[in-house]
Amino acid sequence: MTVQAPGPERPSFRRFRVEAVSEERGVELDTIYGTAGGIDSALEAFRYLGAGDTEVSVRRAEVEGTRAGTMQPRDEHIVFWVGDGSATIEDLESGDALLVQPGVPVLLSASRRYAFTADVRTITMVHLSDRVLRRALVRRGHVPTGPVVLALASADESARRTLRDVIRAHGGPVMDAALADAARQAVNAEIADAVVAAFPVVPSAAPTARGSAARAAEWIRTHADQPVTLRDIADAVGISERGLQNAMHRRFGESPMARLRAERLDGARRDLEGSGGDLLVADVARRWQWAHLGRFAAAYAERFGEHPSDTVHRSRRDDALR
Repeated sequence: MTVQAPGPERPSFRRFRVEAVSEERGVELDTIYGTAGGIDSALEAFRYLGAGDTEVSVRRAEVEGTRAGTMQPRDEHIVFWVGDGSATIEDLESGDALLVQPGVPVLLSASRRYAFTADVRTITMVHLSDRVLRRALVRRGHVPTGPVVLALASADESARRTLRDVIRAHGGPVMDAALADAARQAVNAEIADAVVAAFPVVPSAAPTARGSAARAAEWIRTHADQPVTLRDIADAVGISERGLQNAMHRRFGESPMARLRAERLDGARRDLEGSGGDLLVADVARRWQWAHLGRFAAAYAERFGEHPSDTVHRSRRDDALR
């Protein structure tokens, strides 16, 4: 079950709370962790708490019992560590396996499938959106053009220590509904920077397009919820505005600003669909840089065949049925 937190500072802020005395965890957690296929478990009690926004959230699970299963690809990347006991994680694509050590952070990339076994009582997790990690990679000079995949484990003890210190310092603010938007964005960025500094990028096994159009499209996706101009995109890619326009038309048949508009609409739809009906359309439109609500509603209806309010009603209805 999820409960929307009060306060206008961050419309996408949510609290998470699930408590049970049986193996029943709830549909929403299976969606979050990609475990809808089922978990083999012998649970006596389960408690799950957390809070944050759509970019970064901190969560903690307390479990009595054992479990094993498979995690399918998810919407978010997850950094976690266990407080005690034993666990194993296997990346089903690469075959890499890891024995999880208490207190040592592990990273699960959103696009990968993982098999796991666990006999632990406490797990702490930091969930990060794909967008916030991509931005952190861009700040380090790496513009990914495919799925972001980071290594399961970090061999850099100094970077792991920094990551733990950053999460320890900022875990409380992340979970505070009253944290102002600018401060929250700064905290989220610092956590994401610490994550990508600790876990190396795993090169894609398949060749990915590295042309200017592909890099521009990736940059646009990563920065769609920020004020962006054509000059900003061209500067990020390192070509002229005219060269950028030509490259995007050749590769995608659209202009850079048309791609930006589509990414903003897609982002707004994700927020509205995942809100349980608790977000205001105006707040979501502003977050995705739409200053005129009427134009946003018209563009949204043209792209998705329904008005934003229809998405809100459907999300509220779906949430009530869970």
